[in-house]
Amino acid sequence: MSPRFDRQHGAILIESLIALALLSLCAAGTLAALERMETTGQSLRQLSAQVRQHNTQIEAADLR
Repeated sequence: MSPRFDRQHGAILIESLIALALLSLCAAGTLAALERMETTGQSLRQLSAQVRQHNTQIEAADLR
């Protein structure tokens, strides 16, 4: 093998490793964002249920 071929092979390997590292970071960021969205959704559902319960109590008090 010629030294030029070895250098090209090494450069391709390094580029591939960098691309893989970037993809891994993007995947980790996406998973973190999805977890935050899920937590936010759960909080929203809980808050919505509390608001509905509060409104029901207010409406019941108004009917008395």
